[in-house]
Amino acid sequence: MNRRQWTFLGITVALLLLSSAFLLRQPLLDLIIAKIKDKVKDRYGATLIIRDAGFVNFRDVYLKDVIVIPPDSSDTLFTLKNLEASISLRKLIRFRIAFNELIVDSVSVNLIKKDSTDNYSFFFRKKQIENDTIETIDTQGFNDRFESVYEKVNDIFSERITIRQMMITYRKNLNEEMVKIPELFFDKGVFQSSVITSSQEGVNLWTVKGTTDVTNGKYEFTINRIKGAAYALPFFDLYDGFKVCFDNAHFQFSTDVNENHIPFKGHFDVTNLLMNHWRIAPEDVMIPKTEFAINAEISDDSLKLLPGTLFTMNQLPVNITFAYIRNPEKRVKLNVDFKVQNAQDLFGSLPEAMFHSFKGFKANGSLVYQLQFDLPIKNPEALVFNSELKKNNFHIDQYGTEYFPRINIPFSYLAMDGDRPIRSFLVGPGNPMYTPTEEIPDYLKNAILTAEDPGFFNHGGFVEQSFQESIIANIKAKRFVRGGSTISMQLVKNCFLSRNKTISRKLEEMMIVWLIERNGLVNKERMFEVYLNVIELGPDVYGIGEASRFYFGKLPRELSLAESIFLASIIPHPKQFRYSFDAAGNLKPFMTNYFNLVAGRLVKREKISQAEADSLRPNVKLTGMALDIVLPPDTIPVDTTEFVPAFN
Repeated sequence: MNRRQWTFLGITVALLLLSSAFLLRQPLLDLIIAKIKDKVKDRYGATLIIRDAGFVNFRDVYLKDVIVIPPDSSDTLFTLKNLEASISLRKLIRFRIAFNELIVDSVSVNLIKKDSTDNYSFFFRKKQIENDTIETIDTQGFNDRFESVYEKVNDIFSERITIRQMMITYRKNLNEEMVKIPELFFDKGVFQSSVITSSQEGVNLWTVKGTTDVTNGKYEFTINRIKGAAYALPFFDLYDGFKVCFDNAHFQFSTDVNENHIPFKGHFDVTNLLMNHWRIAPEDVMIPKTEFAINAEISDDSLKLLPGTLFTMNQLPVNITFAYIRNPEKRVKLNVDFKVQNAQDLFGSLPEAMFHSFKGFKANGSLVYQLQFDLPIKNPEALVFNSELKKNNFHIDQYGTEYFPRINIPFSYLAMDGDRPIRSFLVGPGNPMYTPTEEIPDYLKNAILTAEDPGFFNHGGFVEQSFQESIIANIKAKRFVRGGSTISMQLVKNCFLSRNKTISRKLEEMMIVWLIERNGLVNKERMFEVYLNVIELGPDVYGIGEASRFYFGKLPRELSLAESIFLASIIPHPKQFRYSFDAAGNLKPFMTNYFNLVAGRLVKREKISQAEADSLRPNVKLTGMALDIVLPPDTIPVDTTEFVPAFN
């Protein structure tokens, strides 16, 4: 065949293929829609309805009245009035839908919560997968997963998109939250949209703008709040009441999926970030400026934040490196460090809502902090944990709302039960219950030190080994079962802070401990004396002066070794002392293991003799007012209850 004949044959084949595609396009579309309906039904149990679908011309497809009805619910989850798209026939033949242009009108997503039921959680339930599929997922490389998601995102950003009147609402009882997009346009790499958000606090208007360069893997977006106060963004409170808002945010990143180790570089900054969650702080936390420079790498078996990753909060720059490694063994590694030449850069960057005690606090000198964390996931006992804040020429210029050395002299102590004040009393000689350390028996002092903090007089406020052991115990239990508080930390919590179990309270506690211990604001002997006189040891019982009378009707100096060990045992849970006694006020047998454990440690520390330990019996009997509130027999736990003490 000559060249002209080959050309004619090629044109004929092409025309035949185009004719076949034209004739088969509707059946192919119907087949794809049927497969999608079956997939939605099989995976989620939901019903997908598409009342009309077809072609406007050779390549343009339309869908009308698309509805998703959840299983076991009459509340429609999703509705779409009209969709028009310029479809790729080449991909359609391979049962893939890809668009060159997409126009969507009137989209509605309705999330409805009624008591214990809703119309959306079914979507997040994973269908049970066969073992071979699970194995395939577990062995898939992180770079392959990222590349797959990246390609899907690029498919979207290679289209022309127009969305009009899109609304997402969440209704719970009489409350309703909403995100509305009146219009969204994306064309030739330029993205622009307006967004209206409405929560129980109020309504905000936002603009979203961005540019995408799919060819070179570069993306940039900016979000600005242009109307409305810092009202909580909708839907975030679904996460246990979490509140968040901001003035504006800017995000840019670049990547190259053609590399074996995929690089990911980005920069994210937010101004006037506002957060509120009961685990963070009891009130709104405002951070004027937050920046996060990201230098990441994604490979087959690891996710890494490399050197150059920098988190900046106000004036405090923090370097971060991180790695999750899957082979040859699963492990998590984290390194955090910062160095400030002016200590005020640290204290001035602390959000006031999280660090009330430091409002107005001023300091000078340089500070260097380093954290090293390395956890082999299958062998948590091999955890490496090091954390240290070092100072150079550091000095305090001005105290804030709290004057930390005030506990050096007699002061008024406010006893709290959570957020509820119980009573106040003087910590000093003016209080008849106050007991100086010289009037406290060595038995009691050593029992409490052994149980709570054996190295109190030798450490600087923190014991890394205790933190490490606590982390290991919590990881193995997959929940919080043990803390790592020293006596210094307990004292600071009692004297200066609220009892809120928040991240902010713990961070503030650690900062105050560091200041007191590393700068000699209060000596160890005084700290221990104050601790023994304010520690909660029963219902409305504070200090060993009250406790010795409450339980045994005697003065602290008259306490026996067994009675001292008992008082040490109830420090973690002082209000639960009654469960340790029978109706006659005798200590129950299950406490024997605890007594033997403490006695053994006292012998090792040479605080008691072996003969004293051998003769020790948990023969403790209530003779004070505590006897009047011991639980009646039918409500006392059985004797087989095992007592598990928490030692640091």
